[in-house]
Amino acid sequence: MYYENIVPLKLRDFLKNPSHETLKDLLLHNTGETDYVDFKSDWIEFTKMAKHILAISNSGGGCIIVGVMQFDDGAIELKGLSDEEFLDKADVDNKLQHLLPKYLRYRTEDFIFSTNIHPSLDNKRLQVLIIDYDPRYVPYTSIVTRGELRYGAIYARQGTKTIEASHEKLVDVILRKVQSGGSDSDERTLQEHLEHLRILHLEHEHSEDKKYKNYLYGLILRKMKRIEHYLDLDSSESNSW
Repeated sequence: MYYENIVPLKLRDFLKNPSHETLKDLLLHNTGETDYVDFKSDWIEFTKMAKHILAISNSGGGCIIVGVMQFDDGAIELKGLSDEEFLDKADVDNKLQHLLPKYLRYRTEDFIFSTNIHPSLDNKRLQVLIIDYDPRYVPYTSIVTRGELRYGAIYARQGTKTIEASHEKLVDVILRKVQSGGSDSDERTLQEHLEHLRILHLEHEHSEDKKYKNYLYGLILRKMKRIEHYLDLDSSESNSW
């Protein structure tokens, strides 16, 4: 779990120590949606939710706070969730587990505030999806084509929006991964190397930009050499891709 690049500090404090107190501080000192935090007034369709989770996990980790409405001017309303809107954690997991890669880690936390906390929070019920960032597995790709999701697509955050990563945005994702030390892990398994190679192949296959396609081709060759080294193979004997 890596949250060192996350701003504002109130958000970083909450992600490192999720509690009623740190969530209260985050909400009462709100700076609006960013690459790392998204607000939803209630639970949305789950392919849309999965798309946001993928984007946040690729962009450094963060959270989705359900029960908070953000207006166009950036102001928020701590709406809270009714009994009917407040979902069981197991139900959330059941709806998301077939939409997200197995290495992507997230969890749902419930926050029920009592009275005499703050006028905006008294008796409010919120739920928060806390999304880990693990550079060993970034970039995560969509594993299905369903609803808002396209198989093999890489999503990222751009301010308040979730977008399908452009060439420039994918470079940002990879640079963050390298800066976090995730690209040189000695603990990476063969399965992880092969998953990265699969992602690169898919991205290469769907790209229409020649420069970007050549860049991906170079990454594929480098990843193949890493796999050959891992397996103690002689790369001179391998077939060209």
